[in-house]
Amino acid sequence: MNTFNKLAAALALLMGLLATAAAQDVSDEKLVDTAQVNEVRPGIYVVEDRHQVLLVPNVTIIVGRDAALVVDTGLGPDSGRRVLALARQLAGARRLYLTTTHFHPEHGFGAQVFKGQATIVYNRSQWDELNKKGRAYRTLFSERLGVAQALKEVEFVPPDIVYEHEAQIDLGGRLVRLESVGPAHTLGDQVVSIPSDGVVILGDLFETNSFPIMPWFPEIQDTDVDPTRWRAIFRNVAASRPKVVIPGHGRVGTLADLEAAAQHLDLASKEVSRRCAAGQDLATMQAELAPILKAQHPGWELSDWIAGEIQVFHTRLCPTKAGR
Repeated sequence: MNTFNKLAAALALLMGLLATAAAQDVSDEKLVDTAQVNEVRPGIYVVEDRHQVLLVPNVTIIVGRDAALVVDTGLGPDSGRRVLALARQLAGARRLYLTTTHFHPEHGFGAQVFKGQATIVYNRSQWDELNKKGRAYRTLFSERLGVAQALKEVEFVPPDIVYEHEAQIDLGGRLVRLESVGPAHTLGDQVVSIPSDGVVILGDLFETNSFPIMPWFPEIQDTDVDPTRWRAIFRNVAASRPKVVIPGHGRVGTLADLEAAAQHLDLASKEVSRRCAAGQDLATMQAELAPILKAQHPGWELSDWIAGEIQVFHTRLCPTKAGR
């Protein structure tokens, strides 16, 4: 199989995993449910995606003495308005900040609602990536995932503050650290942590009890996912011994959950490297290795993403075998 056909097949596989009945718009089913609030530490609230609903993220609101920070917005303006209303309810008259874990639509495409209502903070890599890929992702999600209505009125508004590598926001008695850590899930991944509370927010770098989501979309020139860097991020985060680990989707997790996700990446990397060295082609690798990886965690969600994960590891670890 040549490189073009291989990439086309991988894209078809991933799109098949995600596809919904596009003839029926399901935007109303993807609204952030602000009734599902989990106070993980005093003044730190997670609007929790408790049932792994596709395209519904976790949203975190961190309240300090003087200000509050919102992390992620939901899929579009309607979810953004719900999140803003909840933030106002929790923060009262305090100043608001907004940041997003990465540029993907369900995490940041409600940001326009916050313009003028909150100070919007992005890392440079994420802002650049949004400008480069945002419109293509809006089209992709609208046409393939049945959420055109949710994204119809999306506007990409500039942040008020752009930082390069690290930044801190003092909310008053609570310091929040922002760190640009990509490329991994995306080029502009951001880790948000509250060291004094032992809380870390990882976006789609981590899904509790789930196989990783590794976006690989050559159709829209997005093949930037880097699982090797991803693993290094887990190592750095684990070294801080967080007590609460907030994923991009699914239930709030712990350090043990993060370590389990790291061990999975290690196994996938080891197996792909070994099979590449033995000359195994991608299709055979996916057929043989996917069941092995699934069997390691039979209760995990998102097992349909395993074949795509193998594709990404294959491309990164076996470039000559991948047709480069």
